[in-house]
Parts: sequence; C-alpha cells; structure tokens
Amino acid sequence: MSVQLEFVGHACFRLWENGKPTIVTDPYSHHDTQLEDDGSRLDADTVIVSSLTDESHNNVSLVRGNPRVINALDVALGTASATINGEQLVAIATAEAADHDLHDPMDNAMYAFKAGGLWFAHLGDLGYGLSNDELAPWENKCDVLIPIVGERNTVKLDDLDDMIEFLKPTWIVPMHYALPPLGGPDAGRMKPVDIFINRHPRATVYIARHHTVTLPMAKSAVGRSTIIVLEPSGYKATGGFLEFRAS
Repeated sequence: MSVQLEFVGHACFRLWENGKPTIVTDPYSHHDTQLEDDGSRLDADTVIVSSLTDESHNNVSLVRGNPRVINALDVALGTASATINGEQLVAIATAEAADHDLHDPMDNAMYAFKAGGLWFAHLGDLGYGLSNDELAPWENKCDVLIPIVGERNTVKLDDLDDMIEFLKPTWIVPMHYALPPLGGPDAGRMKPVDIFINRHPRATVYIARHHTVTLPMAKSAVGRSTIIVLEPSGYKATGGFLEFRAS
C-alpha cells in the first residue's frame, strides 16, 4: 500500500490513497497568507483540525463541499471519538506556548491516524515538550511524524528532539516554519526549516522540490529518521529555506 502526502502550507496537509477517503489536516485561512482569496479550494472527504478556535488551523471552508470534520481536541478530551480507515484516531490534549506573543494560549490537540498502512502523527499547534509518559498513547503509532519546527509560540527544538528520540519515526515531514508570507509580516521570526535539519546531521534529508511525496519511501541506511522537505502547494513562498512557486 502507498499514500500520497501533499504539503499545502503551514500545518495543512492532504493525504489520499486509492479507494480511500482524502484527508486534510489543519487547514489555514487565506488571511494568514496575506494573499487575495482566489476562490481555490481543496477536495477532501475528511478534515481533521487540532481545535476549532484557531483560524490558522481550523479553516474548514478551505475544503469544498460538506466534508466530515473531526475536532481532535474533542477526541483527546473524550467527548468524541473518530475512526480513520478502520482505526481509532489517537489524540493527545495540548496547548499553545504559555508565552504566546499574539494572543492568550489556546488549547488544542495532537493527533495520529492510519492511512496507507502507516501511522501519521501531526503535532497540531503544540507549544511545549511532552514527557515520554504523555507521549505513551503514540508509542508504535508514529511512522510519519509531522512536527512544528518554527519555534515561534511553539515547541522548542530541544524539547522536540527529545520527543523524536522517544517516538523514533521512520520519516519526518517538517511544518509550521518560516515561509513568508504565510504567518504575516512577522513570519521571519519563525525559524526556517534548515535550522531543524542542521540539528540532525546523521539524518538522511530528502529535498523533494515538489509539494507531494509517495510514502512509504526508502528507509535510512543508517537507521535514523529520514527528513522530507516539501514545497507548499497552497501559496507562493517568498522567504525561508527555499524560494519557489509550487506547481
């Protein structure tokens, strides 16, 4: 089995596999990009959001039609449950950074789900490091880790490294880093993705030069995680690690 993983931008991804529902995670708002809304929308059957309170992560209107919407925070709090491809979505309640400089910290959730025979673990809008005990629900459920690496109002890279060491993902697909204009004029205050990459000198790094990758891909020959850097499909990046226009 295989699955296509598309980086739309910020914390938003789209996944699909033959004969299975298309999934969109944490859709962002056009306001975040400071671009005009050109009417473009994503096609998907299911939208998973880390919460319904943050417009940078909950813009369900980015998806056409009437998709199923899963609020991962409700799942984490036990007020709802959700199944993806016959497997329970596994959510962990978290919050933004305590010293958030744009607004008061908001609660959200990380979530892991299975597609294409792989577990995808999305860090939502995590603001701090979690202990091994807190990460225990994700043990053996993290083939593909989708972490926040920008360090603005989010988990610090030192703490993220500890989480990666515990979870031992086969592949890491970074998100939520400096690729202006998404994030507004202050997006440069986020760290670019190469800061994260340089912390992992033994990792295999795959620069896709495209917004979509097919998983599973070859595993690292040295037994470490492979870092996959994708281009956003949803907007034109004007700064950060790469400058490009996604095809």
